[in-house]
Amino acid sequence: ILNSISVKDEVENAIIEILKSGARKTNIEAGDGTSSTLLMSSILIKEGLRLIENGHNQMDVRDKLLKFAEDMKTELLKKVIKVKDDKDIKFIAKISSSNDEKIASDVVKIIKVVGQDGQVMIDRGFGTESEILEDAGFVIRSGVFAEELANKQLQTTMLDVPILITDKRLYYKPEAERILQTVLDAGYREVVIVAQDFIGEALPFFIANHINNKVRVILIAEKKLNILEDLAIYLGGEVVSDKKGTLVDNITIDNFVLSKKVFSDPAKSIIARDKKEVNKDLEKRVRVLKTEMKKIGNKQDPEYIAFEKRISSLTTGMVTIKVGGATPLEIIEKAHRYEDAINASRCALREGYLPGAGLAVWKAWTNIETDSDYERMFKKVAEANIRQIAINCGKNPDSIMDEIGKLRLLKINFGYNANTGEVEDVIRAGIIEPFIVVKQVISNAVSIANVILTSKYIIVPDLEDYKEINNNKKEN
Repeated sequence: ILNSISVKDEVENAIIEILKSGARKTNIEAGDGTSSTLLMSSILIKEGLRLIENGHNQMDVRDKLLKFAEDMKTELLKKVIKVKDDKDIKFIAKISSSNDEKIASDVVKIIKVVGQDGQVMIDRGFGTESEILEDAGFVIRSGVFAEELANKQLQTTMLDVPILITDKRLYYKPEAERILQTVLDAGYREVVIVAQDFIGEALPFFIANHINNKVRVILIAEKKLNILEDLAIYLGGEVVSDKKGTLVDNITIDNFVLSKKVFSDPAKSIIARDKKEVNKDLEKRVRVLKTEMKKIGNKQDPEYIAFEKRISSLTTGMVTIKVGGATPLEIIEKAHRYEDAINASRCALREGYLPGAGLAVWKAWTNIETDSDYERMFKKVAEANIRQIAINCGKNPDSIMDEIGKLRLLKINFGYNANTGEVEDVIRAGIIEPFIVVKQVISNAVSIANVILTSKYIIVPDLEDYKEINNNKKEN
């Protein structure tokens, strides 16, 4: 929706793009809060311009806005509530998905599978109902290596199976023989081999033994060394490295590691471990990857996304949401609501939540001191979400604010519930929002307002020149 907003006037559109950039930043950092960022930004800009026109120095206005943002975040932090159970997650997901009960329930299930770091893929479904597909375990984006090693559906599954992880390209028949003989000597009739590639004499030898039921095999090709190392740590083993000598000379059953379950299809392979076993090396690996990810900072950076995927494989795997709907437009809209709900829930798990319905911001403002010249501006910002919700519901915002104000001294989180049309305890009603979202909304709204308030000029294409260039293009 945000990306679709534009106007023909070049000057107005340039301002809109600045506002959109702030809202996008909120969405990137917190996964929600775009509407609130736009709403607060617009108020700060209008009121800031009014102050400047009345003689206030624009740099002083900027400093006051920055102080307001810091004071608000400090006050909000005092009121943060930690997520206690699934009920809290469902409340947050429901609010972020426009009160969709089905999406909220799905999000609770998804968070249970992937946690805070696991990967969630959102894709178009084939029917009218949405479907949640769980891929619990280490996910490798490489599937069935040869059709002969799978069933008619090109899928294969093994339980309690030994796995060999190597950075070699398996080529020679003696290497393949040694691997299978080592497995047989240890009492196994199945094996999974994850290697850089399967070529030469090795591949037909593996296939022949599989078809003849001597030793059933799953072959998974993975060329990235860091993924091989991640998998080895995930399972509590080591990568058999080419640098340490040939497999023929050194391979023993100790070079294999046991997996609880391995599933492979044409698109991917999922390798599960016994989660009851404590794996300190795995915990350390996740911490290291998170540190590297923080150094990058930008969530849109390909390297950041790559780290995120690696962490998801090392922790809980991934979930795919097949979003259903009657029309393509409905599917797109529903997919956005799933995304918002998941992001908001994860944010709440990380840093806690606050009373929703715009109440947290208003209550925080009532507890900070502001100069009288700036009181009108900050009061409008603090009340903005409550008033907008009231307007959206066809209510008189003044009367709603009066009612909430009278109940403030009771020290209960009374706010306006759009579902019931009543002023009530929003926490008890399940109307809550992540602290990260509120924090980023305030920071980015102030940032955008300051950019505009401290700029004297704006550069846009000359409209007449622009028309002339386009006309010339059409003629040519």
